[in-house]
Amino acid sequence: MNTFNLTKSSKAALAPVDITTVQERVYQSLRLGLLRGEFLPGEQVSIRALANMLGTSAMPVREAIARLIAERAIEQSGPRTLRVAPYVASEHEAYIRIRLQLEGYATERAASAAKNQTLLDALKRHNEMIEEALQSSDFDTALNGNQAFHFELYRASGYPQLLDLISTLWLRTGPIVASARKDEALFERVFNHGVQIHNNIIDAVAQRDRAAARWALNLDIRASHLSIRRFYKLAATTSDGKDM
Repeated sequence: MNTFNLTKSSKAALAPVDITTVQERVYQSLRLGLLRGEFLPGEQVSIRALANMLGTSAMPVREAIARLIAERAIEQSGPRTLRVAPYVASEHEAYIRIRLQLEGYATERAASAAKNQTLLDALKRHNEMIEEALQSSDFDTALNGNQAFHFELYRASGYPQLLDLISTLWLRTGPIVASARKDEALFERVFNHGVQIHNNIIDAVAQRDRAAARWALNLDIRASHLSIRRFYKLAATTSDGKDM
């Protein structure tokens, strides 16, 4: 009969299970989902449903949700009700103004650095990904490509702290941008225009033209914002008309 003698030294070799690792993975998964617009503004979410989706227990999901509530990406709309932060025009306008400053500065930093062909190639690859996705009406991939393009650019600023701040803002605006998928013509128009502006950003970064890079980036944010604002105004008007 074979027996295993777990001595003190062999027990010490076993790595302890770190529950914080699971919590962090769940948080990052939900965070990425918000960044990519996999949740829509005002959408109700439940801890149990998210736990089932992620294949985990409720505890790490509850911890992740608490962090997202603190970041104002998720809000508690009732005693047991959670929802993605809804679209509020005045709040979204404020976020856009802050994004223009932070993301504009990050773009300036990226453009003023020594020419980086690896960065330029990555930006071109992400932009081509968006363009190809739009041709096949693959809006999810287009959203992913857009997020990848912007964060590739901001990462090149060399300030991880700045990247964290921008990421938190995207948590609140990502679902709003993604909601434009409901209007396919609008989505294609906004993102096709974005592809053209991205090319201008790439050219400016290649030429190390800080002002041109920031101007193009701000144009990208503003153009998208104005289209989204019109989308929500039209949706509100249509809803009011149905209620009459």
